[in-house]
Amino acid sequence: MGKYLGDIIWPTILLIAIVVPVFITYEPYILTNTYYNIGSSITQTLSNAMSNPVSILLTYLLGDLAPPYLYVIIAILLVLNRQRIHELLNELGLSWRPLFGKLTVPVIIILAFVWFLISGLIPLTLFIPRVPMISLLLATYMLFPIAVSEEFIFRGFMLSRLLPKTGSINIITSLPAITIDALYFTIAHVPIYLAVYGLSDPISLIYTLSYIFIYGIISSIIFVSTRNVVPDIIIHWINDYLSIVTVIYLAH
Repeated sequence: MGKYLGDIIWPTILLIAIVVPVFITYEPYILTNTYYNIGSSITQTLSNAMSNPVSILLTYLLGDLAPPYLYVIIAILLVLNRQRIHELLNELGLSWRPLFGKLTVPVIIILAFVWFLISGLIPLTLFIPRVPMISLLLATYMLFPIAVSEEFIFRGFMLSRLLPKTGSINIITSLPAITIDALYFTIAHVPIYLAVYGLSDPISLIYTLSYIFIYGIISSIIFVSTRNVVPDIIIHWINDYLSIVTVIYLAH
């Protein structure tokens, strides 16, 4: 088993720790079948937070899927691994071990391009200058806490532990870990999209979760190819920013 899969216990525990409180947060929308508007909710939250420096700081530090857990993980790892900080960088996905040598960067670019084609977001770049609600706050929020926290958690921490501990690491031997990580990434998004679509629109719910799963696969392949979360963070940031801009643009 070690040839194809590493530690699955801690990633599973972390997934449960993420999903339960997130589900409780969105439970009122889910049970009452009330539509939750992601775009307006984020922009309204940022707008309200602007009135108070403490409020905006908390919004950015504790504002998305599970940043509080990210800080707890980092704190625990620092305490337990204070004698080997360089290894901690590997735990968090901050090493750089390109699987495809000089072709690694082109592979990342191609995979990113494929994803943006699949998601349908590339044509929307033509309309971005016409969108009135683009702001520095929104762009920053899409980077941190959203893209940074999710990639550190699901690729840097979870996938690093799921990867095989013995033998050579390549796309084939990493496939079970990649699939599980993408599945966990998708499960973590179930509560919010249940709140968005409700049980009355299962087709849209399944479509969106499939979209997230495919992204999880591509992001995981990039991480396995580089053992670094930075390319995934950048792609995740662009994807989420364009997605939110799309929601806001279409709403107007």
